Amino acid sequence: MMERMLKLPVTKAAIVVSIIAVLVTMSFYNFLLFHTLVELFSVLVAFGIAAIAFHTSQLTEERNDFLNFFGVAYLCIGFLDLLHTLAYDGMGVFPGNTANLATQLWIIPRYIEAFTFLAVPFLMANPGRRIRIHYLIPVISLVLLASVFAGIFPDSFIPGEGLTPFKIISEYIISTILLISGILIWRNKEKFDKEVVKYLLLACGATILAELSFTFYVSVYGFSNMVGHLFNVASYYFIYVIMIRKKLLEPYEVINDLYQNLDKKVKVRTRELEVANMRLAQGQRRLSQLNEKLGESNRLKSEFTATMTHELRTPLTSVVAFCELMLDEVSGPITPEQRENLLDIKTSAQQLMVLVNDILDMAKHEAGSLRIHKEKVDLNDVLRMVRRSMSAIAHQNGISLDVEKTTLPFVYGDRDRIQQMVVNLVANAIKFTKDGGRITVSANGEGDFAIISVQDTGIGISPELLPHIFEKFRQGDHPKQRRKGTGLGLALVKTLAELQDGKVAVDSEVGEGSCFKIYLPFASEQNETGSISKAL
Repeated sequence: MMERMLKLPVTKAAIVVSIIAVLVTMSFYNFLLFHTLVELFSVLVAFGIAAIAFHTSQLTEERNDFLNFFGVAYLCIGFLDLLHTLAYDGMGVFPGNTANLATQLWIIPRYIEAFTFLAVPFLMANPGRRIRIHYLIPVISLVLLASVFAGIFPDSFIPGEGLTPFKIISEYIISTILLISGILIWRNKEKFDKEVVKYLLLACGATILAELSFTFYVSVYGFSNMVGHLFNVASYYFIYVIMIRKKLLEPYEVINDLYQNLDKKVKVRTRELEVANMRLAQGQRRLSQLNEKLGESNRLKSEFTATMTHELRTPLTSVVAFCELMLDEVSGPITPEQRENLLDIKTSAQQLMVLVNDILDMAKHEAGSLRIHKEKVDLNDVLRMVRRSMSAIAHQNGISLDVEKTTLPFVYGDRDRIQQMVVNLVANAIKFTKDGGRITVSANGEGDFAIISVQDTGIGISPELLPHIFEKFRQGDHPKQRRKGTGLGLALVKTLAELQDGKVAVDSEVGEGSCFKIYLPFASEQNETGSISKAL
């Protein structure tokens, strides 16, 4: 591999040397043929530069936009060099002695070439800007060409005398411009690729040597003329190399690199994806196992809670029953102090019974075993039971409980669950109502629904808590509340209402009290077709 890399530059150098040797020999044998071949080669290279620039203009990086400018410039230079070749003395394309015409047509593209190199550093200072001088080059070229054929352009060569002062001074001016261009390019070399800087400087140097060579010849077939044309060809070649390298090879190398590495990258990404999928599958299996364990834990917790609360109801029921027997003096008379103590025991037991029932029903709901038995229900019966069970508790807390009768028709729901909901709302109102407050329970109708309202004069509910009041384990956080509960009462009321095709609502204002409402459907032919049991 190393041998092949070493052989390549040697082979190219041998080819270049051979071509130069052939051209030099040809110049001594037939200078016109030498000139024609060299100039046509230069013209083809200039047109090649233009073609590459035009067809790859969209591929040029912003900092290499000057290459498109080279394309426009060398299109004009190539066209003028072609006219120079056709006008060369001996070609016979144009009438008369055309040595002066050919020299004039030579000096114009050299000026354009020099100013093209001079413009490059300034173009690099403003990458991405639209290069308006693109449009000036063809215009200037046509104007100068017209001045030549109109006889306005200064003479550059006089047969028998040689080059005119204008031609010689122009060559030095062009060389000076090229030298300045090379210096500016070197000073701005950090804005170019290293290879671009190298070939730009080589092109400038070759053009300078060509121009200096053209200051010495007297005959258009002279030796210095031949040397100048060879340096000119070298200058074109260096620009062509830049075009090939930056416009064609570099994008191709990028594409080739992407192509060569695509398979490797795909394999790497595939392996990474397989590993990620494997980890994801493991995570999914682990998550599924955890979900199963969590579901089983929740089920066991709900069953345990349901069992424990159910077991608590029996002794609580006995406590309440024995309190009622003793209050009725079945076992003998009791003192006022004993009666007050028994009332406290009964009230506390009833409150505990409400909490136990809430926990039990919520556990049943979570376990999917809570059932609703719907039938026609007279709300007055429900309200009468609420008054009987909650009056003593309200009285002990210094609160007045008013339960108003209603003339509403029957509702369709579960009698015990409706009573449980209203009791929960009254118990909740007692907790948040101060001594001397009032709780009013009433019922009225609205459309197809009966509305049971529990209005209190308590502390109210803050606006930020109001949207969450029916969520599980949500409790009022007002510092003046009497006591805290489990946070299940209102959530259970909402659940039971929805199971009976109803809903709940609340209106409240801090410091003014709250009004909880239960919406239940009236009994009708559609919902009286039979007793419905809904399992959730």
